[in-house]
Amino acid sequence: MHDVPTLSPALRENTLRLADHLPAMTDGVFRSLLKMKEYAELMPVVRLDVDKSIAFSADLWFQTMLSGMPPSAEDLRIFEEFGQRRVHQGMPLPALLRAFRLGSLELWREYIRIAEQNEDLREELLFSISPYLLTYFDAMAQLISQSYLREQFRQTRWRESLQHQLYGLIFTSPQDSGEFHKTAAALGLDPAAPRIALAVYLPGIDSNAPRFSGELDRVTAEIARGLDAAEENLMSVWHHGRLLIWAPALTGNVMNANDRIMAGRAAALSEALPPAALMGVGLMGQGAEGWAAAAREANRALDFCLERHDERRVYFYSDIVVEESVRGSDTPLRYLVSLLEQLSAEPELLSTLETYFARCQRRKEAASVLGIHPNTLNYRLERIEKLLGARLDDVGWTTKLYVALNLRHGPSPVTGPRRRE
Repeated sequence: MHDVPTLSPALRENTLRLADHLPAMTDGVFRSLLKMKEYAELMPVVRLDVDKSIAFSADLWFQTMLSGMPPSAEDLRIFEEFGQRRVHQGMPLPALLRAFRLGSLELWREYIRIAEQNEDLREELLFSISPYLLTYFDAMAQLISQSYLREQFRQTRWRESLQHQLYGLIFTSPQDSGEFHKTAAALGLDPAAPRIALAVYLPGIDSNAPRFSGELDRVTAEIARGLDAAEENLMSVWHHGRLLIWAPALTGNVMNANDRIMAGRAAALSEALPPAALMGVGLMGQGAEGWAAAAREANRALDFCLERHDERRVYFYSDIVVEESVRGSDTPLRYLVSLLEQLSAEPELLSTLETYFARCQRRKEAASVLGIHPNTLNYRLERIEKLLGARLDDVGWTTKLYVALNLRHGPSPVTGPRRRE
């Protein structure tokens, strides 16, 4: 890599022309990379970093060829940092090296085009530039591979330190959103993405046993399968004798919609738990304060589960949201409001629900007050059940909807829920 070939005047001119069209060349390489799953699934901020690294690498090649000098120590340091960052961004080493193969291939194609159009340059390109191009990119690939592997070796302690810092922020300083965003981003997490917390009670587990960490990893892996989620997308910590896990929620969904998705996985989560283990599931939260609130909710749901002594192994905070709202927490109130938000696009559903409760869930009376046919009322109520994932013959759901309507109307409550006639 140190013996940079001297360019002839004609090849220098062609090389300058290639360098002037560098963005078009690197954009082509980047588009090719996005066809790979490892690159297509990257967060936007990581994609931008990859794009910059491609541009830097290509520019470094042209600087080397035009100056006749190998890359400087500072250039190589910057180059090695790209490899280090890819470790923490979760990119496999083969995918990283694929970028170099595509980059060198694109350069080789450009030189072939020059050779096709300039017969006088073919010998120089074949016997001077081509061997150096292969040697150069092989050396750079080895350099970034070594940097990647060294960082991967250091990653475990580094990542554990960052995770410890992140959990400290969540549990002790959730109001420090700036530091939370910085730490989460360093871990390759989207700090603005919503998460749902799960609290797991594992009776009989010994936190002082040599295999303790391995047991937690196995439980987390099983829960990831129950959630149909990638294990690396879960964040977990042993906190006050319980395993806490934050799982990604679907961005753009309201709180109730994500809660319904989790409820649909209750059976899978129960099967994922070790014998005698129990789980509490919180509501969706964003940012440090949201993660902290979700963890508190998951713990409260788990407390409720431990007190019940029934056959259920997974309890949801939404199961006890009415009781919790009485205790003054604003999160249950946000959950209840979110129920009616899903009906706001169809105003007749809200008025139907209000009348249905106001008439003590007597369908004939409600239909008469609304001036509609009983079949129309039944259709609207079925529509409400479908939108909310609710059951109007379930006292838990009727209680939640009753409280939600009261919150909407303030001091003029509708009649309380009763069994449907």
